[in-house]
Amino acid sequence: MALADLVGTTIVAGILILMMIALTGSVSESTTQQMLDVTTQEALTTVKSLIEYDFHKMGFESTPGTAITTMGAHSITFWAGIDTNNDGSPDGLNTITYQLSSTSQAASTPNPNDCILYRTIGIASPVAVSLGVTGFDLQYYDKYGNMTVNPADVKTIHVGLTVQSTMPYDNRYSEAVCEKMVSPKNL
Repeated sequence: MALADLVGTTIVAGILILMMIALTGSVSESTTQQMLDVTTQEALTTVKSLIEYDFHKMGFESTPGTAITTMGAHSITFWAGIDTNNDGSPDGLNTITYQLSSTSQAASTPNPNDCILYRTIGIASPVAVSLGVTGFDLQYYDKYGNMTVNPADVKTIHVGLTVQSTMPYDNRYSEAVCEKMVSPKNL
């Protein structure tokens, strides 16, 4: 009887140990995925805040009807009076360009879909706003809500922004998406 109890106890203990190992692995996997999700969401929030700030300044201190100089499905250049030296007041009129790179420019990351979103102020060199951007889609609307291709008629811009993690976990990239209609008051 003692041998049977010992064997039974050993089997139960083995099962409990295996369950603990499986639980630990599951918690670790869940934590890693959640960290990637949070990091991706933070990247999206950072980019979104910068775009909103710049787009709301669009046309500030510029001649009416001339604020947007070039516009495309994945890029835009516009005039704005922005604070470039962080003293709280506009430093004068500058052009701001947002442009999405090709995937080949982000070849240093394992994600085959990500690009770099560049922001350029005036004649300065482009600055990478974020890595991991897989979509920066722009659509332009006039005062009646109709799509337009004429920069002088733009009153609202639909911004679609998609960010993915640059590293996969379990062959999956975390993704965060934001779509927003921006109506700069100076257009």
